[in-house]
Amino acid sequence: MELVYSIDFNSPSTRNELLLDEKICCSLSCRNIVAFSRGRKVNEDDRDKLDICYEVCVVDLDKPWQEYEVTTYTSPVTCMRWDPAGSTLLVVNADGRLTLWRMKNYLLNMWEEVGAVDMEKEDVLVLAWLHSGSQTLFNPEASNSVNYNEKFTRAKMSPSFTQFGKKPVDGWIAVTSIGMVHVGLLLEQGSSSMLTAKACLGQTNTHIAQADVAFTTDGQLLVVTSDGTVASSVHCYLAHISLKNHICSVQCWPSASFFLKRQPMPDGITQEPRLTRLSFLSRENSEVLLACWGTASFSCIEAWHLLDQTIPLNRMFQNVTEIAFKTKRWMHKSFFTHRSGLTDIARPKLPISRTFNMESTIFRSYFACTYRDGTIKIVHRQTYQVLYTASMDQLINFKSLHEPSSSSSCEPSAEKRMRLSSSSGPPAPPHLVSAVQTTTGCGLVGLGEGRLYLFRMFNSGASGETALQMLPTFVVLLLEYTMFCGLDVWDVLLAVRQGMVEGIVDKLSSNFAKQNGAFQELLHQRLLRHKMALYSCLGPGNQRAADCRASITLHAITTVLKGCLRPKSVSAQDKSPAEKLSNLCQISSEADLDQMTKAIDADEFVLESFKESSGAKSQSDVSLQSLQPTIQWIADFILHLLAAVSMYPHYMGFPGATLLKDPQILTTLRELLIIIRVWGRLSPACMPVFMTTVNSFDPLPYLFHLITTAWAAARDGLNVETDQVFMDECCSLPSKMLIPNYKKSYGEEMNCYLAFSQPFPINYQFGVEPHFLFTGSMSSSSSSHHHHQHRPFPLDLCLDADQKYDCVRQIQLGVRPREPLRECVRCKALSLRRKPSATKSALLRAWELRFVKSCLCGGHWKQVNLSSPA
Repeated sequence: MELVYSIDFNSPSTRNELLLDEKICCSLSCRNIVAFSRGRKVNEDDRDKLDICYEVCVVDLDKPWQEYEVTTYTSPVTCMRWDPAGSTLLVVNADGRLTLWRMKNYLLNMWEEVGAVDMEKEDVLVLAWLHSGSQTLFNPEASNSVNYNEKFTRAKMSPSFTQFGKKPVDGWIAVTSIGMVHVGLLLEQGSSSMLTAKACLGQTNTHIAQADVAFTTDGQLLVVTSDGTVASSVHCYLAHISLKNHICSVQCWPSASFFLKRQPMPDGITQEPRLTRLSFLSRENSEVLLACWGTASFSCIEAWHLLDQTIPLNRMFQNVTEIAFKTKRWMHKSFFTHRSGLTDIARPKLPISRTFNMESTIFRSYFACTYRDGTIKIVHRQTYQVLYTASMDQLINFKSLHEPSSSSSCEPSAEKRMRLSSSSGPPAPPHLVSAVQTTTGCGLVGLGEGRLYLFRMFNSGASGETALQMLPTFVVLLLEYTMFCGLDVWDVLLAVRQGMVEGIVDKLSSNFAKQNGAFQELLHQRLLRHKMALYSCLGPGNQRAADCRASITLHAITTVLKGCLRPKSVSAQDKSPAEKLSNLCQISSEADLDQMTKAIDADEFVLESFKESSGAKSQSDVSLQSLQPTIQWIADFILHLLAAVSMYPHYMGFPGATLLKDPQILTTLRELLIIIRVWGRLSPACMPVFMTTVNSFDPLPYLFHLITTAWAAARDGLNVETDQVFMDECCSLPSKMLIPNYKKSYGEEMNCYLAFSQPFPINYQFGVEPHFLFTGSMSSSSSSHHHHQHRPFPLDLCLDADQKYDCVRQIQLGVRPREPLRECVRCKALSLRRKPSATKSALLRAWELRFVKSCLCGGHWKQVNLSSPA
C-alpha cells in the first residue's frame, strides 16, 4: 500500500480559519469520477467574517487538478451518492434537503438540478440508489476458463422496483434520524418528474443514531437501525416499494434483531461507549453486517451474519412433503479492536459470489477501516483477519507534498493538526475522515487534512507487504471483467507495474482471440481502449498507445461502413457481403484495385437508399456524401501509415509501426478501399480528396498496391522494410501527395494515464497542470506553458497548422471555431457540441449517438471555450 498522489483543496487564505474536515464526504462513480464536498469562505478577501459555504465538486482520478463545481450549499453536505451509470448525483445537506443533480448533455462541467425533496430538517443517516437487478459476479476461481460467459456469471437478483413488463425503475431510498424511510422513483428516463413516498419503520417514530440499508435477492430492502446505545438491540426491518394508480407507497415490517457482543474495554477508558457505525459489507450482500461501537480512544468492530435457521416442529405438525419452516437469525462471527475511534469503513464494491472461498486462491478482497489516530486497517473480506496495517504518518511524508522552495508550505497541515489537538496535548496525527474503495478495490480514495488522497493497494513493491500482492493472472481477470461489464479501467491500472504491461497485453489478447466472433465484435472496441491505457502507462509518447487510438477509430468506422452492406436475398446459408469481402481479401493477393472490384458483386455493396432515384438530387448522393468525412479519414490514415515508413531507419517506434505489421489491420484497409471504389462509381461526392502534384495520378489504386504489399509481407511473417522497392515508394509519397496532419489519425498528444509513469507520491494543485506535462526547460510557474511533443511525427512532411479537428465527425473546425465545443477530460480530443437530433442523416445520427456519453478513449466530455483557457 502506498500513496499515489494527494491534492490540497483548501485555499491558503483559509488555513487560519476553523477546520471543516469533519463536515466533508465523498463518493466515487463507476467511471472513476470523485465527488466530494468542502467548506470555504464566501468572501476570501474579508478575514473578519466567517461566512462559510459548502461546495460539491467532481474530479477525474486521471486529472485531479481539474475540478468542476456541481453546486453550493449554505449548510454542510452530509451524504452524496452516484447512480450506477455514473451520470447523476444525489446530494443531501444538513437542512434535510435532497437534490438530484445530472450532467447536462453528459458534460462533466455542466450540471442541472432535475429534482429535489425537502425532508423537513430531518437528518439523513443513509442514502442509496435502488438496485436494478443487474449484477455480474467476479469469480477468481474461473481465471482458467476460456469463455467470458463462464468466467463472469449473472447474479440472481430481483430489482428493487419494476414497472409493467418487469422493467427496473431508477430511484433512491433514504433513512432519517426519526425512523422515516423516504423513497423517490424516476419513472421516465431522463425526466425530472419524481414520485416520492415515505413511511415509518416502526409503529411510532423513534430516535435513530445509526442506520444502513442493503438489497435482498428477492427485491426487498433490509434496513438496520440503532439508537446508538450499546445496551439496546440493533433493529432490522424489511421494506417493500409498490406503485398503484400512480401513487407510490412503502411498506415496512420488522425482521430479526440482535444485541451486540460487548468485549471487555481496556483499562483507563472511563468514557461510556456508544454504537458509532452500522455498515453492511456491501449493498448487494444483506447477509453480512459490520457493527462498530466504542469511544473516542477505543473501537470494536463486530461481524454478524444473517442465517436461515430451521425450526423443528412437533411430530404432530410434521409433514415430509412440506418445506421445513425457517426463520432468520443473526450470528456473531468475529470481532477486532483498535485503540482509537473509527472514522469510516471503505466497503468492497466488487461483487463476489457468496459461495466463493477466498482461501482457496491468493486473491484478496478486503474492506478498509480508518481511525482517528491515522491508522488504516486492511481486513479480509471473509475471514476478518487484519491483512495489513498502515499509518498515515508512514504513508504520507508531508514535506514531500509541497514544493521545497516554499519554507512555510507545511504550515497549513501542521496548524490543522494543532487545532485538532488540545492546548496541552501533542499534535493530532493526520487521519482520513471519509474513505471509499474503487470499483475493483485496487485503489482507495480518502479525504482528510484538507486534502484528497489516492492510495494504491496492491503491488506497491514495498518489503513486508506480501499480504497485499496481486498476481498478474488476477490483474488480467480484472481487466477482462471491466471489459465485459463496460467499466472504466483506470483503477485496475493501479495494480499494474510497468514490467507487467507486455505480459498482460499478450495474455489479454490471447484470451480475447479464443472468444466467438460475436463476442469479439461486441468487445473489440473495449479491448483496444484497455490496450491503449496499458501502453500509456509505459510513458508519454508511447507509439503503441497512439496506434491503439487509431485502431479504435478505424474499428468504429469499419463497423459503420460494413453495416451498410446488404445481401440481395436473405438466406441463412449464404454469407453476408462483408464476410464474402473479408474472405476474398484474406485469400487473394491481387494488388490491382480494379481487378478486385470485378471479383465481387457490386449490387450487394449498395443499399436501396444508395441507388439512383429521380429528382433534383438523388438519394444516393445524399446518403453517400454524408459518409465522406469518415471515408476521408480512412484515406488520410493510409497516407499516414505509409508515409511514416520513412522514419524507420531513424526511429524504431514510428507512428503505425505495429499496425503496418498487423495482417488483420491491413486486410481491413484493403476491404475499405474496395468499398470506397465501388461507392465512388455510384456517387463521386463520397470519394476522398487528395492534393496531388500530378494531375493524372490516381491515388486509390496506388495506395491499394502499397497496402497489399505490406499485407503480403505481414501474412508471410516477413519484415516489410527488407523490400527496398516498397520503402522507396513509401518515401516518395510526400512528393506525390500532401500529407495531412497526423493528429487526425492518432489523436491529440496522449496526456492521460501519465501518472503511472511518474515516481510516487505526486503532489497536485487545483488549477495547475503538473510539471511533467511540460518541457524540461519550463517550470510549473512559467508564464507560458508548452506541452511535450513526445510523438516523433514527421512534421516536415505534413501540414501542421493550428487547426482544430472534430474526432467524432472527422471534420476540420478551423483555428477558432464559432460553434460550442466539447473536450475529452482525459485525451483532450475536441468535438462539436451539437445535438445528434439536429443531424439530418439517420446514418450519421446513429454514429454521433455512439459518442454522446463519452469520447472514443472512454473519457468524459466537458464544455470548453476557446476564447479563454480550458
